[in-house]
Amino acid sequence: MGSGSVWLYVHPLLALLTVVGLAYAAVLGLRSRQVRRGGPALLRRHARLTPVLYWLVVGNWVLGVLSVWLGRTDIDLFSTGHFEVGCCLVATLTAAALVSWWMDRIPEGRTLHPLLGALAVLLAGFQLFLGLQIMPK
Repeated sequence: MGSGSVWLYVHPLLALLTVVGLAYAAVLGLRSRQVRRGGPALLRRHARLTPVLYWLVVGNWVLGVLSVWLGRTDIDLFSTGHFEVGCCLVATLTAAALVSWWMDRIPEGRTLHPLLGALAVLLAGFQLFLGLQIMPK
């Protein structure tokens, strides 16, 4: 394993940390709706954390594409389920972000946003599973 191959592991490690962060953000959002005292503070923490996680997901998606393009000759860049689920994850988080910005103007916003967030966490977990299948040996 040469020094260049270490970069092939940056994407999976960052992905693992990002999925843990997404799960934590989901817990904050869910708990903010369930508790009377402390709910607004949890919601503020959720609102501060989620933009950072969004950009981590987008950046990690780009990093994954680059790591395959530059370092993996054994994988066709756009033909894996891992790539497809990654695209769905970015799209779902983008939709969740848009709904959160317009939540008060969208009648179903307060219902739709947590559903999109939950779907994103599920997609992220599935994405991690699919990524393990194509880890470099």
